[in-house]
Amino acid sequence: DIAQVKGICFRRESIIFDTEDAPILHDLNDLAPPLRVLDGDTKGRIICLETQRGCVFRCNFCFYNKDLSIRNRRFDLDRVKAEILYWLRQDIAEIYLMDPVFNLNAARAKDICRFIAEHNQRHIPFHTEVWAEFIDEEMARLLHEASFGFLEVGLQTTDVNVLAVAERRLKLARFVEGVGHLKRFNLRFEVHLIYGLPGETRATFRDSLNFAASLNAPDVAVFPLMVLPGTELRRKAGILKVEFDPEPPYYIRSHYTMIREDIAYGLKVAEAVRRIGDAWTIRLLGREKGVTFADVVDEWIDWTGGEPDGPSVHEEAEDQAKLDEKIRQFVGHFCTRKRIPTKFYEASSAIEFRARTKSAAARV
Repeated sequence: DIAQVKGICFRRESIIFDTEDAPILHDLNDLAPPLRVLDGDTKGRIICLETQRGCVFRCNFCFYNKDLSIRNRRFDLDRVKAEILYWLRQDIAEIYLMDPVFNLNAARAKDICRFIAEHNQRHIPFHTEVWAEFIDEEMARLLHEASFGFLEVGLQTTDVNVLAVAERRLKLARFVEGVGHLKRFNLRFEVHLIYGLPGETRATFRDSLNFAASLNAPDVAVFPLMVLPGTELRRKAGILKVEFDPEPPYYIRSHYTMIREDIAYGLKVAEAVRRIGDAWTIRLLGREKGVTFADVVDEWIDWTGGEPDGPSVHEEAEDQAKLDEKIRQFVGHFCTRKRIPTKFYEASSAIEFRARTKSAAARV
């Protein structure tokens, strides 16, 4: 009976059953590979695999550790390699290694990359999350050789006080060095920021956003803080005067250094960065004398009215040409407002959006 299974919660008619905690599984290799039993065609699918579970870091907004006494467990390397090899032989679109931090153990990550590079003759793209401070030149080269097509790089904030409240470590010089290695090997990566961490203000977040833009990463993304059940942040919500949505995804509403209006502004920032943050013409504008990337984002929000609810992914793909035209108009507006000569930026946006249109056509 399902009620005898430990570690689950379920509904039976009007009664909710919450069984006792399941014991910690010390050896992950006791688990069968779950995707091998899938019915149906996997052609063109993204395959999600784990090489490890958990994380040794203690960021209090993160749910990876789940209060386990064992903070990081790993599948045997032979098992990982066998799983990857099996899927490299299938007609799939991508493999996502969904580890909290793929390169938590750099030597192990490099070993996996060497194996992928040796057996990935079709250059199936890989996607994973990495810790920039653990990226050296060899790691970046191996990620490139293994066809890692997309890397998530968590920065979250650069403010020392916010880092302390979030119980998150950041060695900034080492972070910059790691990002430099990724750029040297032309790896596509996205730097992530979290908006709404306790201790953050609009001003400190702007500093973090400007720093992220200064890295010249291919992509920058901003995500609103989620106050997840089971996290240390959730337990400290009262102390930090944290208010959040009671329903998933538990978005932040306010805390002791940000009122609701500040959080609402942050949602507009996240949407603005999603729409214009990867445009190199916008990035160049943010380097003009007396101008920052955050200034450009703020002006876009004012000019568009914020647009917190953007189109879906499918709508966005169809409307890319319209968005490009809107950005072009905005660039002209911004230059006029800031008394910046427009000729260079008109040419830049024309070249950029023409190249983007050709790239989209090639993908189709």
